Amino acid sequence: MFLDPAVVVLPAFAQEDNAGEASEVAPWFDVYDFGSTEVDGLAQPLYYTDDVVLAATGIGKAPTATTVATLAAGDTVSLADATMVTVGIAGAPPSVGTLGSVFVADTVVDWDPKMRLDDEFELPRWNAEYVWELDPDLVERAAAAARTIDLTDSERARTIRAQYDDDRDPSVGVGPTIGSDELYHGRKITAEVQRLCELYGLDGYATTEMESAATAVALERFGLLDRYVSVRGVSNFDREPPGGDPTESIDGLAFDLGVENAVTAGRAVVESLLDD
Repeated sequence: MFLDPAVVVLPAFAQEDNAGEASEVAPWFDVYDFGSTEVDGLAQPLYYTDDVVLAATGIGKAPTATTVATLAAGDTVSLADATMVTVGIAGAPPSVGTLGSVFVADTVVDWDPKMRLDDEFELPRWNAEYVWELDPDLVERAAAAARTIDLTDSERARTIRAQYDDDRDPSVGVGPTIGSDELYHGRKITAEVQRLCELYGLDGYATTEMESAATAVALERFGLLDRYVSVRGVSNFDREPPGGDPTESIDGLAFDLGVENAVTAGRAVVESLLDD
């Protein structure tokens, strides 16, 4: 079998990968009539139509890099004319976005590589790049497509927002995303994330997640980074509310809403790419 798609969709996880929580994969079955095949190197089946391939990467950087490299180096899928689109959930700073909002990444930053000096850190001294600027025209097109859809909201999201004195409705934005193998939450750790961004010359970040840095470096190795889009729905805030406890607020998830809006916006992006 040989597939030559126009778009490759890269969700992270199916329901069985995430302790029975909502799936980033399953909603796409309501959108496209996929066939499926097994591919060596992929942990999940590969789903496909004539124009769209869907490949679940797995959660975290190592599974994601393995999946993307398998696709790029293998002989089942040609990426020669494809645009790769990550669609999934993320956390966000309350100052930047609210629950249910959707962000298209313009920059990807890897949180993990650094030098720790007791409680301080500095950028790695070895010669490597850990910030990737994504193609601005593609980012703009993706954000414009995402803004054509109506985002939904939920009572659970409104209840969580109230703890943060946040009465905003979900919206679509653009900004940097931080990829990491660490699921972090709280004001102390996110102050460090903010500092890392400043050391790299960025004002801040819009989303936090666990796959984009691995996707970016794998695509860059194969000369495909200029055809990468990352679309993330905000399922949680990345820190506790004022006066709150991060051990409690980390469970403040609007998981279903984040997935729903990510996939709705992601579908609009995919359809815009297919129209070309």
